[in-house]
Amino acid sequence: MSDKTETLFAIYKNDIHLGNEKGKTVNDAIKNYLKAALFQESLNDSEFISLYKGRVAIKDIHF
Repeated sequence: MSDKTETLFAIYKNDIHLGNEKGKTVNDAIKNYLKAALFQESLNDSEFISLYKGRVAIKDIHF
């Protein structure tokens, strides 16, 4: 078991809020979001991944 808990992040693409996802880091949360959105095959494409940003969800709920 990991010693770092997961944090809820708000996920954005082109400054548009797409949803929320938990992860240990913002990059982990983005990858988890993309897996859930069925973009698993694009996880190794750094240009594709760079389109997505994240920030800690406000009050752990964000929208």
